[in-house]
Amino acid sequence: MQNKFKLSVNTGFALNRFAEVEELANFYKNYLNIKFIQPTSDWLNLNMPRNFSTKHVNKINKIFSKHDLEVNSTFTGAYTRLNHLAHPDRSHQEYWVNWFKHFINVSVDLGAKYVGSHLGILTYKDNQSKKRNSILINRVLKNWKKIAEYASKKKLKALIWEPMSISREFGDTINECKKIQKKLNQKSKINFKICLDMGHGNLNSRNKKDFNPYCWLEEFANMSPVVHIKQVVKNNFAHLPFTKKNNAKGIIKASKVLRILRKNKVSDTELSLELSFKERDPIDKNLRKDVIESVIYWKKYLDKNL
Repeated sequence: MQNKFKLSVNTGFALNRFAEVEELANFYKNYLNIKFIQPTSDWLNLNMPRNFSTKHVNKINKIFSKHDLEVNSTFTGAYTRLNHLAHPDRSHQEYWVNWFKHFINVSVDLGAKYVGSHLGILTYKDNQSKKRNSILINRVLKNWKKIAEYASKKKLKALIWEPMSISREFGDTINECKKIQKKLNQKSKINFKICLDMGHGNLNSRNKKDFNPYCWLEEFANMSPVVHIKQVVKNNFAHLPFTKKNNAKGIIKASKVLRILRKNKVSDTELSLELSFKERDPIDKNLRKDVIESVIYWKKYLDKNL
């Protein structure tokens, strides 16, 4: 099977650190030496005026083209981890429906085939309510169907959503994820796929498979054109880089991930490093070398004929 895996790095780590597009593109091309970048909504400054977005996207495209960088997918960022489409106030929901349409416009202009996010977040009140399933169907999924209709007109390949780790954020167990995935695609104008996250899953579930990243990958490998990867260490929920120290303790092994993908006859997934670094030294000071080390680690296995 021909290896078509796309190794990308999500720009979440770059926010407030690489504000200039040229500087970030140079880091990706000359230090990481990779072709794909996954821009986040935060890094794209989506809350700026629309006329800013047009100029900004044109600038990004020129610089990315100069550095031979491509965008396969875009995703919401840490600062967009909000109730958004699950918010109890209808005007908030309407704002976010329009916001996602704008995100799709920007993403398509950058060449993205997939645009993604978490589905939304329920408040404590709504999550405890007996009407939780009704809220999911009549609020969250209904709003996503509106976005899907727009996405189909923009010729996106699919919308992607990320299963999370608690019930308020949706898709926290394998069975719940399957149910939601089925409902999303019922009478949808565009396919909904999954952006699997190798660090997510409900630790409180009675089913041990629900907090085993390899069980999730076995189940959803064929539904996940994009997979967020980070090192996972017991009782540490940070988005850890794949450094030698973290890899010695961590449970995410590149060889095992690729073996499962190949076993499921998947060869063209985007493996996106979604790394996060605290604003503390030496963590912040070591960021560049830790991202570089993470890319080198994954390249070593992607270059092998597994």
